[in-house]
Parts: sequence; C-alpha cells; structure tokens
Amino acid sequence: MTDRDGRPSGLTVARWVGIGSLLGVVVAGALFPFAGARRATDTSFALGVLLFGFGVATWGGAVGFGDSMSAVQSHLGGESGWSREGARQAFAVLTWVGAGWAGTAVAASILFVGL
Repeated sequence: MTDRDGRPSGLTVARWVGIGSLLGVVVAGALFPFAGARRATDTSFALGVLLFGFGVATWGGAVGFGDSMSAVQSHLGGESGWSREGARQAFAVLTWVGAGWAGTAVAASILFVGL
C-alpha cells in the first residue's frame, strides 16, 4: 500500500478560504457604520493581508526548520505533541484564511467604493 497524500484537498482549501471570506465580510460590516465604506474595506484588507503574510512566513519557517525543532524537542525530552506536519497544516490554514479575507475585502471595496 502507498502512503496517503497529506496535502489538503480542494474542498479543504475552499472551506478555509470561505471562512476567511466570511471573516472579511464580518469585519468590514462591523467597521462600516463607524468608519465608512473606504476605511472599513481598507482596514479589513490590511488585517487579511497581515494574517496571510504571517501564515506564509511561519509556514516557510515550519518547512525550513521543522526537522531542527523536532530534534531539539527530542534532545530536551519535551512531549508537547508538536510535529512538522502539524505546524505546516496550521500555518497553511492561516494562509488560506488570510487569502479569503483579503480577497473578500478587495471585492467589497470594488463593490462599495468603486475603482
């Protein structure tokens, strides 16, 4: 038998992008009465891109330094349950949520503010 492919399926990615889109709508909608359409969508976009950038940067760190972290944990005798694969999945989720959030903020900005 072959090992199961650990990469996320298209449905999994779509689910996390959808959750990020929902967050983008909620944040922009919550800010709209106080800040107006332009500032609400700009702020929502900034938060989405911040989450996206953090996810990409930390995912890269988990890929690059995952074996080193595992070696340090085994050397120190730590039993935190941290694994390279778990860290990659967690930061990939942050990346996809941030992408959905930022994309929705862009769409809302075009829709409500214009080009």
